[in-house]
Amino acid sequence: MPTETFTDVHGVSVLSRWWPIESPRAVVLLSHGASEHSGRYDDFARSLNASQFYVAALDHRGHGGTADGPTAVVGAGGGQALIDDLDELHHRVRGVVGEDVPVFLFGHSLGAIIALVYLVQHSSALAGAVLMGVPAAVNEASDTAALLAGFDTPDGRALPAGELLRSFNDPFEPARTPFDWLTRDEAAVDAYLADPQCGDNHPLTYGFLLDLFLIAAPANDALAKVSCPLLLLSGDRDSSSAMGASLGLLRNRLNEAGVADVDEKLYPGARHELLNELNRDDVVADVTNWILRHVTP
Repeated sequence: MPTETFTDVHGVSVLSRWWPIESPRAVVLLSHGASEHSGRYDDFARSLNASQFYVAALDHRGHGGTADGPTAVVGAGGGQALIDDLDELHHRVRGVVGEDVPVFLFGHSLGAIIALVYLVQHSSALAGAVLMGVPAAVNEASDTAALLAGFDTPDGRALPAGELLRSFNDPFEPARTPFDWLTRDEAAVDAYLADPQCGDNHPLTYGFLLDLFLIAAPANDALAKVSCPLLLLSGDRDSSSAMGASLGLLRNRLNEAGVADVDEKLYPGARHELLNELNRDDVVADVTNWILRHVTP
């Protein structure tokens, strides 16, 4: 898994990870979730490699190797910088594989919100996108941004927002850990807890969330600009996704905006991190097969 650091258009140093292969059938760009990092997607990326997919990812602003401090902040460029960084990665991959290889975007959780905004701005350059574990808040982005506006002061922006993630554990109490909501796989939960770049070890700030939803809100009103096929995935025990209900709401809003090519799948019993769930092999197979169906022979 080679890594590369690039300086983005806003002057910030961004860590990217690459899983290259020769003669790829397609490219998959990975957009990771909150309070984690792209290194956690190594198994998934290697599975995609096995189907001749070239894979690249970055650590979003304030996360993993792109972090500058103990909490996740967006920094220079605001929320739009999250989109600009992903687009820079896209162009860098294009410079390696050429213009003829189809590119797909995969976003999980917070990364799915970032991916949805990216789709509104840049979907014409993509062959398709997979959004997994879409948070329920994405369907109420304007209201969420308005609520977060109360934190738009230097002190408020710096406050850790880790308790917002921990509240997703409520449906699983009494629970073994504060992050049982992530997956039924206890070993995967323990690995997350032990990772110094994950969870309470590196929480989001309210400023990060505000910057994110300030770009998500207008994107919500511009879904008609999404011009590529979509696959929406969730577990029906994903508390951050209203037990999977947020997928149906998002699909309906996309359809109402004229985006007709939207597939959806709900996994019984599965929680938030489908790639770390007990049924992960089925999820990876579904993602792989969906991409293959949308790759032009």
